[in-house]
Amino acid sequence: MLYKKNRIRFALTNSHFMVSGTKHLSSAQREQQIINAADIILTQVGVQVFTIDRVIEFLGIAKGTVYKYFDSKDDLLAEVSVKALSMLLNYFRLSQNESVRGTDRTRAILSACYSFGQDYPQYIELLFYMERPEFSTGATNYITMSEKITDFVKRHIELEIENGNLRKNLDPNYTSHVMWGSCMGVMQFLDAKKNFLENVGTLTQKQLVETYIDIMVAGMAA
Repeated sequence: MLYKKNRIRFALTNSHFMVSGTKHLSSAQREQQIINAADIILTQVGVQVFTIDRVIEFLGIAKGTVYKYFDSKDDLLAEVSVKALSMLLNYFRLSQNESVRGTDRTRAILSACYSFGQDYPQYIELLFYMERPEFSTGATNYITMSEKITDFVKRHIELEIENGNLRKNLDPNYTSHVMWGSCMGVMQFLDAKKNFLENVGTLTQKQLVETYIDIMVAGMAA
């Protein structure tokens, strides 16, 4: 995987995330405590089993306390995803080191998405969950972080067009969404078909991802 030496690991422990002296928390501290607890539950059980009731049991608080800050499970998970998206953006940034040249810079961004999913499967599963048509939230932090991801990829495309590495007729706005959507789609496919791939034996996730990246980059290259 790329930039392995620079990869940042995040330890998820109760002591890291829980606030001591929980009886007299400010509103902001209580909200953050709930988000941190949701993060811990998510990494332990996954998004499909995640429930607000599990967070309530973990913290030992009243159900109404959670709903005071979050209207739904989606709203709470949207706040947790801010951390996941921030980490993914860091992977993208680390992939763009000075030693990478030409279309390999675009290849590195796509590879970074796959590397993130391998390192943090629970977070990539969360991002899959949030791509569902029925997912709905008005969480401003999530929207802002999503825009940062899009803007980073869009700016990358603009720069690579300027540098002559990508085709001039590419629309950076549309292309950034195609890159994100196709990459997430391929990773969802790999997750859904992982048992099949293991049984086939001749196909590997890594090789399939590299083939996808080859096709994407070849289609965008100048």
